[in-house]
Amino acid sequence: MPHPPAPWHLNGELVVVPALTRGRRLGGVMLANYTSGTLVYRELIVFSHATPRGMVVSHIYVDDEQSMSGGREIWGLPKELAQFEYGAASFTARQGETTLLHARLRRRRGGLPIVIPTPITSPAGDTIGRARIKAAPALVELQIPHNSPFAHLGLAGRHLALAGDDLRLHMPSPHS
Repeated sequence: MPHPPAPWHLNGELVVVPALTRGRRLGGVMLANYTSGTLVYRELIVFSHATPRGMVVSHIYVDDEQSMSGGREIWGLPKELAQFEYGAASFTARQGETTLLHARLRRRRGGLPIVIPTPITSPAGDTIGRARIKAAPALVELQIPHNSPFAHLGLAGRHLALAGDDLRLHMPSPHS
């Protein structure tokens, strides 16, 4: 499937949920709804841990074949296809009959403009993107069934999160 070249510019909204994994490492998830830009799609990113160079993506799911292809070929990310249900108070990701994650969100619309570096590390190299959002705190309840591929990370539970509206995400090509 052909995909657009990097850099990608994605606009929409996101929720970043930092959490400690079972191994007491910093991990978490990012829930995104990209409504315009290079591509339009939804995404669930699971971070297994952080390194000095960035967050390590252990699982990543999208509902767009171009995003999957570009993520794999440009950034070396293990993107897989999934189906999403996205609403103001919930986010659900499924692969076929398997629920990967269900999140209940209590959030306010963003008010504070902030810039967040978005470093990731992958086999393709390091990438430092940049997200500009109008942010507000949120409370997120993550429900991760035992048969979810990332259930072993122990990310389920209630977490303080950051919810962003008016997202402007820039993801350049990776560098070694």
